[in-house]
Amino acid sequence: SPYRYQALAELRELVGNYDFDGIFLDMTFWRHVCYCPHCTARFREECNTEPPRTVNWDDPTWRKFQMVRQQWLLEFASLVTKTIKNTRPITVSHQFATCFFDWSWGVPLQMREACDYLSGDFYGGPTEYSLVCKAFFGLSPTRPFEFMTSRTIGLGDFETTKTFDELLTSADVPKVHSAACLIIDAINPNGTLNHAAYDFLREVNTALAPSERFLGGELAADVAIYYDKESLYDPRQNGVRVSEIKSTQPPHLAGVIGAARILRQTHIPFGLITNVTLDQLRNYRAVIVPNVLEMTAGQAMVFRKFVEDGGVLYASGPSSLDRFDPHGPRFLLEDVFGVEFAGTLGTTWTYLTPQDEQLKKIIWPQDALTFTGRMIQVKARPGVQVLATVTLPFVSPQVGNCLNMRFAQFWSNPPAMTPGTNPGLIIHSYGSGQVIWVAAPIESTDHPVNIQLVSELIRRVLAPPYRFEVDTTESVEMTLFHQPGEKRFLTSLLKMDYESSPAVAATVRVRLGPGQRAARVIRLPDQKALNFEKAGPYVQFHLEPFEILAMALVEYQ
Repeated sequence: SPYRYQALAELRELVGNYDFDGIFLDMTFWRHVCYCPHCTARFREECNTEPPRTVNWDDPTWRKFQMVRQQWLLEFASLVTKTIKNTRPITVSHQFATCFFDWSWGVPLQMREACDYLSGDFYGGPTEYSLVCKAFFGLSPTRPFEFMTSRTIGLGDFETTKTFDELLTSADVPKVHSAACLIIDAINPNGTLNHAAYDFLREVNTALAPSERFLGGELAADVAIYYDKESLYDPRQNGVRVSEIKSTQPPHLAGVIGAARILRQTHIPFGLITNVTLDQLRNYRAVIVPNVLEMTAGQAMVFRKFVEDGGVLYASGPSSLDRFDPHGPRFLLEDVFGVEFAGTLGTTWTYLTPQDEQLKKIIWPQDALTFTGRMIQVKARPGVQVLATVTLPFVSPQVGNCLNMRFAQFWSNPPAMTPGTNPGLIIHSYGSGQVIWVAAPIESTDHPVNIQLVSELIRRVLAPPYRFEVDTTESVEMTLFHQPGEKRFLTSLLKMDYESSPAVAATVRVRLGPGQRAARVIRLPDQKALNFEKAGPYVQFHLEPFEILAMALVEYQ
């Protein structure tokens, strides 16, 4: 529309007349699905049809419409960046908090190509911040990336300032990911600033500054979570008019968040890769592919080769399902999974019934694991180890009413008396690697039993030693960064629940690389030498109780 030319002219005027180092372009996204005359005419010209007004991910026209929305936005962002740099060679960054926004915002991960580094603002608390930082770390064209949050409890509240511990924890999350933190503060209507607020923020900076010079390096982790931006939709809303779409959390995103929660709480070293950074899979020994709705043949080939070469793959639900195969829906990775797609089972309530004795012990005293939704029905290939089967409820939820003669309980619908026989959880060897496949995204649920089950499954097939181990509470997240130029590892332990008062201690074990021998362990920021010892393949040391953050360097020869 004509707006783009006005925006470009204003940017040329701003950048050309004022001397500053960089510019942050906020809100580069579609706020809604646009059917204005300009967008409608362009879609007609490019696709020779009307833009669809009903969401349908099985409709090629709808999929084309979503694809061009992303292409047009990327084109606009790239044009904005080019215009600025042609006027003055400064740094440019677009709002990238949208990296976890659903399809309707129309922001592809490729928009990082219009940025010199990634930057965005977030307000969901330390757990969200940690996942965001891992995404930004792999996606940002240069580092450090920039993490933003507000001084106040939200952008809509002008006055209510976060507590010191909340602000410090919020700033520590990007810090332990070797990133920069920006605190957003509003200006008074008369153009003045609240200087008391900056005196308060000075205290936060004073606490952050001493250890900042030790940051940097490459994230060292064993497990990657695979995040696919193209899967950020809810297939249950197929057939709904765009104007009537309700905001829901996409199932894939729930799986990504759930997987991160499990790995963080059970202290399994992890990072995040995406559909545009799949080449980074080589840095990990295992990958979690949670409820991925979209996967190309090329992406499937990367996962196949990864497992073939000895990697571990955990996949759930319809991950890698090709709905458009001319011979009917099939998994692109069916040979890797060891199962063939046969449909779905159940509706709003299903169960996994363990057949494996160890899994029975893990979920004890339960008999089965609950999932609120349907599961994938498969046929297992020869050689597959079935650990659990899919069991339907005692009564189909669709007929459980007062007119039905057969029902179980008033409040719940227990598993059928006879467990099902369809494979629901399997382990399969492929090439030199192993695969865990689950008929439903059980990693999406935050029940302790689900967390324990998924973590134990991963540990069963992913042999130690890991990049690190840590004995501490589940509220602490540990990160490890390798700094080969300085011949050291940076360890950071951040207490995520800043509101709880008791300090926590930790025993840390870091695995050095081949030929590396520990020379010194020093606490940060005071650089006090810590006692350490060899513990199998690890260097082990102890951190005394800390309130929010503890950091140490493991130097090697």
